[in-house]
Amino acid sequence: MQDNSITIELGLPELRIVEHREKEEWHEVVVEYRATRRQCPRCGLWTNKMHSCRDQPKRDIGLRDKPVWLILRKRRLRCLHCGRVFTEPDPAFGLRRRSSNRYRQHLARQAACQPIRQVARQEQVSEGLVRRSFAEEIGRRVGVGEALAYTPEYLGVDEFAVRKGRLFHTAVSDLGDKKVVGVEPGHSSQALVGFLNRLPEPEEVKAVVMDMHEPYRQAVELCCPNAAIVADKFHVIRRVNQALDQRRVRVQGQLEEGRRSGLYHSRYLLLKSREGLSEGEQVKVQRLLEQYPVLKVAWELKEAFRAMYRASNQVEGARCLGKWVQQVQASGLEEFKGLLSMVARWGKEILNYFDHRLTNGYVEGKNNRIKVIKRVAYGYQNVEVFAQRILLSNEALPKPRALRFNFHTC
Repeated sequence: MQDNSITIELGLPELRIVEHREKEEWHEVVVEYRATRRQCPRCGLWTNKMHSCRDQPKRDIGLRDKPVWLILRKRRLRCLHCGRVFTEPDPAFGLRRRSSNRYRQHLARQAACQPIRQVARQEQVSEGLVRRSFAEEIGRRVGVGEALAYTPEYLGVDEFAVRKGRLFHTAVSDLGDKKVVGVEPGHSSQALVGFLNRLPEPEEVKAVVMDMHEPYRQAVELCCPNAAIVADKFHVIRRVNQALDQRRVRVQGQLEEGRRSGLYHSRYLLLKSREGLSEGEQVKVQRLLEQYPVLKVAWELKEAFRAMYRASNQVEGARCLGKWVQQVQASGLEEFKGLLSMVARWGKEILNYFDHRLTNGYVEGKNNRIKVIKRVAYGYQNVEVFAQRILLSNEALPKPRALRFNFHTC
């Protein structure tokens, strides 16, 4: 009985272990296919007549921090009926592959969350192998540039920058299944049209949520005539918050140097919702608004607009929005008057929220994930690889089966 060894399965049932040698820097396992009879590709008859055999090294998943090389005894057989000489099939590795399928899946899994160069250094393989493994897995799991097999009912559209401030792309998400379904170069109407035209039945899209970007609206109206366009609630409220902050900056600039700090340090407090304030914060805001009446008017307009989104239906929402427009006109605040044009151009899309109650919250969260992917790799020169990584972030790659075979620790 051995007291200094453990037994681990190979994990490739179609292969049989002939010999195992543990060397100083790697494991070497001689394997061959269990099946001895193969079907002739010419005549279809079965044969077990050996013609020749040669060893082929194949890289596999490492074990105990050591690389593993599977030495496959690749056999060539001769058909006794037609005389054809052929090589036995190689499903565990693939045609003319120098690595196992599960090892390439392992590389793709690592490359999904690390730079390709870093994975290549860790695994001591070429960057080309890591890149090909990654592309192979992506091509199997997601179709970049291919048509979707279904049409999502609810879509979220937003842009992101591949490089800061330039080279924008458009990300399209299925808000029902919570996943990115398309990444298109550019943020013009043509970029979104290119994706929508690949949908099997674009007329079945019920609603599309977007920020107030006119090219996106034109693309949806062109390709999805039955879809309601919903202006993202958080983008709209952010515009209102910006108007309040601009008024605060103006009031702050009119103060003496020693009095500006109090208003400056309250800038985030003023942007919080009324219901989100603690008791102490409510007292602080009340004192601040009493001290600056003009700022109080702006704050009340911000809260009135937020209250509009609590309406029970579109009719009530339209009434609240119309009342808010009248309040802005009566206030005389230039910062808020600039929002009237937004309401005039996007009023219908803002009110569509009450029919579908959709936001781009998932899309914005995915944008944060996209930024993390970009930062981990210190940016991307290959935009196509970047798009592939984004699509692959919907779900984790499958974990390859671990390598298991007999080895000795002595």
